[in-house]
Amino acid sequence: MPGIQFEKVGKQFGQVEVLQDVNLSIKSSEFVSLVGPSGCGKTTLLRILAGLEHCTSGKVIVNDSSPEEACRRHLVGVAFQRPALVASRTAINNVKLTLEITGSTNNLSPNKLLQDFGLGDFLDHYPHQLSGGMQQRVNIASALVHNPSILLLDEPFGALDEITRESMGEWLGQVLLSTPKTVLFVTHSVEEATLLSDRVVVLSKLPGRISDVLEIDLPHPRKNEVRLKDDYLKHVARVRKSLYNTLI
Repeated sequence: MPGIQFEKVGKQFGQVEVLQDVNLSIKSSEFVSLVGPSGCGKTTLLRILAGLEHCTSGKVIVNDSSPEEACRRHLVGVAFQRPALVASRTAINNVKLTLEITGSTNNLSPNKLLQDFGLGDFLDHYPHQLSGGMQQRVNIASALVHNPSILLLDEPFGALDEITRESMGEWLGQVLLSTPKTVLFVTHSVEEATLLSDRVVVLSKLPGRISDVLEIDLPHPRKNEVRLKDDYLKHVARVRKSLYNTLI
């Protein structure tokens, strides 16, 4: 599976410099979270990787190709904060829509995926009949069903209540143990980033630069019970301290 390389990436919108000199390597099957102050360019960096924006300077390499080429080859799956579900399609047909678009033949089974996601009894439900957490599971299933090597997640649990958000984080960790992906995860939650990540990348305030990269050397699988353990709390404190330093 491919790795990802950001080399001196910069991005400007008009006169506003959003990203500056971003250098980052993400290994194959590694889970990396981006945290930082609001407006520091986290989502912009993810959108560049998704081929939805172009960097103003520098370059991004995905398995020796450009992000646009990686997307054309369907190596990338993307899920944003708000579920991008078609209201007139059932849960199962929303997931199948990805296969219609990509024409993938190396795909996962939509039925089994939703079964594994705990939605086996809701295959024929429409989005308005599902809770926010259920909708987001369908959204992530739609990003995974064509079996991409890279998964990009932009605050996928940001609109959920805290209890649902914690259970979804634990659930995502379990899913990725069975179907490993190279993951770039944007979040405002230090606790969530610490629970899920192999490394946490801290971006500075605007223009966004990498101010710190922190290894999270906790064993997998990481269930929510780990949140009570001293080792986890120490990692949370390290990430939080680094994040606070960006505001000074």
